[in-house]
Amino acid sequence: MAWFVCAALALPAQSQITETLEKLGKKKTSETPTDEDNKKPKPKKQDFLLLNFNWNGWMNQPNGMDVSPFSRGFDVALMSDHPLGRSNFSLAWGLGIATENIFTNAFLRRNQGSDSVFWDDINARINPDSALNTANLRDWGKYKLGTVLIELPLEVRFRLKPSKRGTFKMAAGFKIGYVMDSKDKYVGPDYRYDSQGNQSMLNQELRQKTFALPGINRFRYAVYGRMGWGRWGFTFQYGLQPFFQSGIGADDVVPFQVGLTLLPF
Repeated sequence: MAWFVCAALALPAQSQITETLEKLGKKKTSETPTDEDNKKPKPKKQDFLLLNFNWNGWMNQPNGMDVSPFSRGFDVALMSDHPLGRSNFSLAWGLGIATENIFTNAFLRRNQGSDSVFWDDINARINPDSALNTANLRDWGKYKLGTVLIELPLEVRFRLKPSKRGTFKMAAGFKIGYVMDSKDKYVGPDYRYDSQGNQSMLNQELRQKTFALPGINRFRYAVYGRMGWGRWGFTFQYGLQPFFQSGIGADDVVPFQVGLTLLPF
């Protein structure tokens, strides 16, 4: 009889304990984050079009010439962006075209009977008598070397918040380029000699273009980096291949660029 009474009293207590444990289990389950909650937001594919407005420079400038600080260029690239899972990194590659303009104070000329080049000072050419008569010094408008390249860029990208457009961004890359066209342009006094060997046309203006410049390296290799926020950034590029071919007297000229980047899409 005593056993029956104890059992009868224990049943409600056991039922209450079971109910309490079930409630606690449900509460714990609802508060535990699921695998889906732990996942980062899906990265957004972006920065498909790159526009770089560059300042061009040369390291190891040849003797007898100076590169203007206003030398400039432009390049554009169409890129394919591939996020690496849900991380902050992505890979991108594409196709681009670039222009370089180097403004300098000396003509690029090829030595006759040789593949070597030399720099002919423009001021000395258009002012041959300046040492005797400084009153008639002539000025000239511009002289620039220009190239057009097709490029294949490959880069690693980092975005602080890859699911958003407006975020801090960095990129490091490598590109291969091929020079499709090269030329120079001169605007100034006509420095050329006439049939009698005299510079009789120095008072006339000359606009001259020369295509297929001597000694230009057709293939280019370069490393570059970019840093910015949202649609804007700064870029830097350093050439791994000299601007000119080796063995022609301008072997050490290395091109580099600093620029502003626009990422509209």
